[in-house]
Order: sequence, then C-alpha cells, then structure tokens
Amino acid sequence: MAKQKKRLRAQITVGHDADGNPVYKWVSGRTKKELEASKEELRRVHINGAVAIRRDVFFGEYASNWYRVYKEPYLSASSKANYRSALNHYLFSAFGDRQMRAITAEQLQAYLNDLAGTNKTTLTYIMTILQNCFTLASAQGVIDRNAADALKPPKAERTSRRALTAQETTAVLKVIDTHADGLFLAILYYTGLRRGEALGLRWSDIDFSARTLRVERDIDFVTGKVGTVKTTTSVRTVPIPDELIALLNKTRQVGSGYIIRAPKTGMFWSQATFVRRWRKIQEALLKAAPGIERDSSGSILTPHYFRHNYASILYRSGVDVLSAQQYLGHTDPATTMRIYTHLADETQLKDAEKVRKAFQ
Repeated sequence: MAKQKKRLRAQITVGHDADGNPVYKWVSGRTKKELEASKEELRRVHINGAVAIRRDVFFGEYASNWYRVYKEPYLSASSKANYRSALNHYLFSAFGDRQMRAITAEQLQAYLNDLAGTNKTTLTYIMTILQNCFTLASAQGVIDRNAADALKPPKAERTSRRALTAQETTAVLKVIDTHADGLFLAILYYTGLRRGEALGLRWSDIDFSARTLRVERDIDFVTGKVGTVKTTTSVRTVPIPDELIALLNKTRQVGSGYIIRAPKTGMFWSQATFVRRWRKIQEALLKAAPGIERDSSGSILTPHYFRHNYASILYRSGVDVLSAQQYLGHTDPATTMRIYTHLADETQLKDAEKVRKAFQ
C-alpha cells in the first residue's frame, strides 16, 4: 500500500487581540497551491470576522488585513510596492495607532491637504487605500459613518511640518532620559531616520569609533518582514552625536541583534508592538508638555515630525543641501531644497518681527 503523502501545514497571523498580541491559526493542504488557497480563505474569514471587525480596531491593523486579503493576491510587483510604500511611509505614520472609529472626515481631508505637492501617483494610492478601507469598515459595522466618503484631492500648496518648539524639545529630552523606550525616541530625534529604518537598525550598523550608523534596511509593517530601505539613496551613513553614543553605550551588545527589539523574542517590533509602545511614549510627552499641539490628523509628534525637526537642525547648523539630502536619504535634492526654503522663509519672518519690535 502506497504511503500517504503528508499534508503541508502553515501558521499565519490573522489579527491581534484586545491587548495587541498576535492571533495565530493553522492551515493545511495537500499541495502548495492548496495550502496558499487555505491561507487566503482563512484571512478572508478573519477580516470579516471577530478579529478584524472589533469596533476598537486600529487603522494600521485593519489596513494591513485589507491589503493582504483584497489587494495583494491580485497585484503586480510594482503595484504591491506602491501600496506598501503608501501604507508604511504615509498612512501608518499618520493614522496607524488611531482607532478606525475615532478618525474623522475632517482629519482625513486635512491630512490630504497637507500632502499637496506630493507625487500624484502616491496621492492616488493613498486616497484609494483610505476610500477602500473606510468603505469596507462601514459595511462591516466597524465604523458608524464612512469618514472617507467625500474625500477630495488636495489643491493647496503643501504645508510643511514645523520643527519642535522649545517646550516640546525639553519634553522629548526628558522622555528620552526617563522612559523605558527612550532609546527609540532618541534615535528618531538625533538621526532623523524614518520609523521603519530606526526599527530595522542592528548593533552591527553602529560604528562607535567613527560615531556613525549605517542605514540599510526597513521594517515593512504591511508584510511584517524586514526589507530594503525605500530607495538606493536611502542607503546611507549618518553621523551620531555624543548624546546618542552615550545612550547606545548603556545598552550596547556584541553581535548583530536588533537595537530596538521585543524583549521576549529579540526580534524587531511588530506593528501592534509599535502602536502600543508609541502611544505610551506620546502619553509621557503629553505629561511632560501638556501644551503640545496636534497635527492635521489629530496626532501629536508622530515619528515623521522628528525627520523635519532633524532637517531644521541641519539647516540651522549650516549643513549644505547636498549633505542634508544624503543624511535624510532623500532621492530628489528638490525635496531637501523645499524644506530648506521653507525654513529660510520662517527665519526671515522671525527676523522681520525682531526688526519691527526693535522700533517699539
């Protein structure tokens, strides 16, 4: 009698529980094709079932599930890359840690207005994701009203993010020194790295003698995997100030493990872990500086704020545009130039105000 072929099995993440912990399920199949079909069906069940339909579900979790079930299986490689870029580098930063039902139409439109001047293709993907996710969430009963129902493409000139105020800077430095996750905040503040780049750093990327770090990888929250950085120009070497060197030395490890890691697994932070820990950092910042302003999306000091603040520090320090472009990992020098021009305009306005006050 012929020996029966062993069935293939796989474990997949179908969502997260109320505490942000991953929920796993096992699937099986006689062939790889059958196994993939079983995985796809299980994801479909769970995005329409108890895991994803929780009314307190976060946008980051919901959008990730939506992408994996309704988009990824049917997209070309280039379209997959565009969707993941729109999620990882834009929407997760603005809304990833916000509950779907707490996001308003005004916040979504204000966020889009702030993106005026962004590449049209990128804007199209961002709007498609928002409209699809909120339409589905409304149909599933996750939200009462579709906040993306009447979204319009931005027409106004792009509004640049501001640098940190003196009060906010003091609060950030205090949280860096006292919070359990202060090192992650310090990396954002002192290097201007993107969130995924900071989470992807390994100890082997740090050159303590040269006081530099090497940016080579990015954490993709959509797939939950480590990938390459955004573009080839994003691969770069960034100088590290003495303050960050001192903090890194306190937890310095031999080897190539992740600098920011989950205590139990030693792996990089998942999206759920990031959301949970970043909210605690924000709570600490609000406690240290109750007057912190919220941005157009209703958030306070998202990780991307620290990139603009880092750019302003480079500008005030006299760093030339090309060097700033390299440190920030901008593909197009025009992007860096726009930030520098905006900062120069701000400085000119402040100087003009000083002149007016001098005659009072």
